[in-house]
Amino acid sequence: MLTITDFINILHRYYRSPLVQIYEIEQHKIETWREVYLQGSCKPLVFISPNNSLFDAVYSLIKHKIHRLPVIEPVSGDVLHILTHKRLLKFLHIFEAYM
Repeated sequence: MLTITDFINILHRYYRSPLVQIYEIEQHKIETWREVYLQGSCKPLVFISPNNSLFDAVYSLIKHKIHRLPVIEPVSGDVLHILTHKRLLKFLHIFEAYM
């Protein structure tokens, strides 16, 4: 998963000189960036399945110090949803109103 932070890190790695023209960015491919970015420290993708609890989701966000947690279907590998701190808090706030 390529995040905004990854994109910024890659741009910093490629474009350190003010002499580099911006049109060169059109020739780059995500595949190339992935290879360059993976040469550094690569962490495994942290995800949960739809069967996990909200506690598991919050625990994963905190434990791995991440901001987005994909919910991945175990059989197909499809991403069903992206959980964030804000979305979890919003859900808890709405759910609390019905208690």
